[in-house]
Amino acid sequence: MKTKQSAMAHPAGEAKLTVGGRVRRSRRAEKAEATRARLFAAAIEIVGEYGYAGTSVALITQRAQVAQGTFYNYFQSRQDLLDQLLPSISVQLLAHVRKRVHQAEDSPIAREYARITAFFEFLEQTPHLFKILHEGEIHAPEGFRRHVALQSENYKRALERERHRGHLKASSPEEIDVMAEILMGARDYLSARYCVRNGEIVQPPNHVIDAYMRFVVSGMFVDQPA
Repeated sequence: MKTKQSAMAHPAGEAKLTVGGRVRRSRRAEKAEATRARLFAAAIEIVGEYGYAGTSVALITQRAQVAQGTFYNYFQSRQDLLDQLLPSISVQLLAHVRKRVHQAEDSPIAREYARITAFFEFLEQTPHLFKILHEGEIHAPEGFRRHVALQSENYKRALERERHRGHLKASSPEEIDVMAEILMGARDYLSARYCVRNGEIVQPPNHVIDAYMRFVVSGMFVDQPA
């Protein structure tokens, strides 16, 4: 009888340990993710304040309140972290733009207006992006390349959808590629020219958006019904 009771108790005990183990692993994973997020946030602030050249593991871990040794549990090196910064911000930017586009009216012009205004909105909300982006090509080339690829491919997909709906003057995917690069270059140069004021990142004046939209609408879009 004693043996039977032990045999019956074993599976239940094992299940309890398994569930407990999952809970512990889940908590460890959450803690690890929180630590990684703190390191990312600290690195973004440090690069924004001191530039890539002035950023060190010591400054990052001090700002994140993490031991220097812990840093290497998450990143192979300082450069590894720096190369991940732009792509991580890029994903956030795409999510922000996508949200604004989904909230826009169902028209190609409204969607393009949402894309450009969402970009400037995100830039103002994430001011360190400006320095991270413009220094990234030199100091974090791998991260810069991944950022450009993410933005470019998403813009091309959005424009390709507009082309298939008959909204664009473009007649081929090759033209879509060129259009996407022109639009990305425009927002980059416009932000450098109009969004930096007394060392602060601000929204561009309304006439900048208006001029951009007139240029884009007349050059890209087919006439829309009144």
